[in-house]
Amino acid sequence: MFPLAKKAAIVTGGAAGIGLAITQRFIAAGAVVMIADRRAEGAEIARAANAEFFKVDVSEEANVAMMFDMALERFGRVDILVNNAGIQPLGVGFAGLTDELLRRTLDVNVNSVAFGIKHAQRALVDAGRVINIASFVGLTATPGGAAYSTSKAAVIHLTKLGAIELAPRRITVNAISPGTILTPAVTGIADNPEIPFIQRRTPLGRLGQPEEVAALAHFLASDEAAYITGQNIAIDGGLTAGWTEYELAPPANVQGGRWVDDL
Repeated sequence: MFPLAKKAAIVTGGAAGIGLAITQRFIAAGAVVMIADRRAEGAEIARAANAEFFKVDVSEEANVAMMFDMALERFGRVDILVNNAGIQPLGVGFAGLTDELLRRTLDVNVNSVAFGIKHAQRALVDAGRVINIASFVGLTATPGGAAYSTSKAAVIHLTKLGAIELAPRRITVNAISPGTILTPAVTGIADNPEIPFIQRRTPLGRLGQPEEVAALAHFLASDEAAYITGQNIAIDGGLTAGWTEYELAPPANVQGGRWVDDL
């Protein structure tokens, strides 16, 4: 289902977490993939996944341009770009926000997507795919998200702008907004209070798996998704659908399933 044979993809931040799951899913569907990542161990991870590797700082436009050039050299074409690389300074509100932290977060999380879309316009084949990884915190305000939530809200809007500008070449641009996913960024925090909180708050009662996000990315990368563009799809177990608990007592006007006026 959703074959990606003869497709070539770039996955930024593809050496761990959601990015690695997407890489593995694409390869299983027949694509060739270049992991673009800053991790020193990225080359070893890429070899284990049967992927190519390019060491990159996605916050720098020159690096992003070289990333595309390298993929074109190795594959002869680029069909799919997944803008997944990012940093996650959650837990920092306005009181703790610094110029350095805000700039670095926007450089990595926002500039990388903007430059990725810019160079996708020249480097992707017609009818290519751009998939941006945003977050549920870009959709709803959360305490401690002054830098990170702002960056992910920007990713969602960049997705819409990119969809408009790349549409003449039938290149689709969509975003995925994961909820809290069981990646090392979450599980690596000892006694992480986010885990039980999300389990209580999410209608489906659990955190997501990287493979579930990868499955959505796989569909958006496929030919079957050719008429979907400019969209942000939340994959969050229902987290952004609404509150799971809201203690309310009905007013006295509600009696026996009827509304009684003038009480």
